[in-house]
Amino acid sequence: MSTLSIIAIAVALLAVVGLCLGLADSWFCGLLALSCLLGAADAAYRELRLWALAFLTVGTLLAGAGLHAAYAAGRERRQP
Repeated sequence: MSTLSIIAIAVALLAVVGLCLGLADSWFCGLLALSCLLGAADAAYRELRLWALAFLTVGTLLAGAGLHAAYAAGRERRQP
């Protein structure tokens, strides 16, 4: 198992533990997106193109979900 894989798994576990401890949705999605992007880098290094593409796609979707959660939380705070 490569160093990038170990770091990606550690970041994903950190996100899950953080979610159990009340981490905001935007941080949870952001950490999972980071984990997916690290997994994509590892897959690309190993020349596993379909896995790299799948990790990049899921990472992009999670990054979008994180941005949406951050925007919704900011908008909710501005409402009187």
